[in-house]
Amino acid sequence: MILAAEEIVRSLSGSWELLNRRAEGAARFEVGEQAFWRSFRAPLLAAPVFIIWLAADRALDGLRAESGSLFDNPEALAHTVLTFAALWLTLPLLSIALADRLRLGAQLAPFIIICNWSSVLAAAMLAVPALLLAIGWATPALAALFAVAAALLIMQMRWYAARVALGVTAGAAALLAACDALIGVGLLRLVV
Repeated sequence: MILAAEEIVRSLSGSWELLNRRAEGAARFEVGEQAFWRSFRAPLLAAPVFIIWLAADRALDGLRAESGSLFDNPEALAHTVLTFAALWLTLPLLSIALADRLRLGAQLAPFIIICNWSSVLAAAMLAVPALLLAIGWATPALAALFAVAAALLIMQMRWYAARVALGVTAGAAALLAACDALIGVGLLRLVV
């Protein structure tokens, strides 16, 4: 079950279309059992983002690359791992938890596929302010402002994906997107 370049391009372009509120983006994702399991490999595409986020966390802690290894601070590493995991796991787990209440049924697996792939795009969006912070081109406050702007775009993309893929009302989709963001922020507060 290797990720094919064609599937990567198709899925990321589908994510981009959903970000731009084009419903046809949902049709770009391959669905089915094999596609479902392959979508859990999408985080591997964002491995460079993990390194950028870790460098930004180290910069926030006042640790520069020349003062040691990138992986020598366990607190920064734990924070980055949790942030990375929250991006991929929060919305799918929340959807699974609410599947019966929202009567999601057969739409749940395609939605999780979309979540997994669109999280690659979300990670890349959040990497921009992290990179600016890590290389010293942005202050922590400015990087936080850019991160909030990216987070709002990600919430909008997740809201629209829920509307299209799950067929839920705008309110239910907004609840999912808001809870995704709040739970993700709450998890981060546990380690900060």
